[in-house]
Amino acid sequence: MNYKVLHEKFERRKQWLVFEKEEVVRRLLVRYKARTIPKTDIMDLVNDDQLSYPHIFCCITIDDSAVLVKIFNAKERADFEWERDDNARRGTVYRHKDEAHRRYNQLILDEQEGRRLDIVLESQDGVHVTRFLTRSMCEQVGSYILSHVGGAQFTGRIPRTLWANDWTDEEIKLSYRWYLEALHEFNKL
Repeated sequence: MNYKVLHEKFERRKQWLVFEKEEVVRRLLVRYKARTIPKTDIMDLVNDDQLSYPHIFCCITIDDSAVLVKIFNAKERADFEWERDDNARRGTVYRHKDEAHRRYNQLILDEQEGRRLDIVLESQDGVHVTRFLTRSMCEQVGSYILSHVGGAQFTGRIPRTLWANDWTDEEIKLSYRWYLEALHEFNKL
């Protein structure tokens, strides 16, 4: 991949590659036949060390089986199959103290076994998605989100102080390369 050419294309189109948070959410909901859920449904988010809980503005779930079949790659599907087999072999039963915890345990199990993918979006500036998580690994969805949120970072709309504070210069360069690859993958350049 020629990153110099991708960078030049980005420089020419960057004003069209910055999306506000509502547009990112709209595109995710439409593309993946997804729906929003309350952040309180994902009970462990309050302890997440990657996102700021008060700044989480939207949680999205993808649980349409036809969509999931299309978005997970072969390795991801194999990992989910291993999880299902392992849970069945061990006869895993999760205890819960109330209905909310039962639903949460089922959410975790469905993520582990590939029956759902949850996306968590944060906005520290109130305008753009500043960080995101995909719970359950899905390269395609992660790249799609990056292609819509990276523009605000790499054009300077999101100040460097709002990025992950422990990123090294090398990690920032690598992230920019991933962003360019995502733009290329989804024909945004």
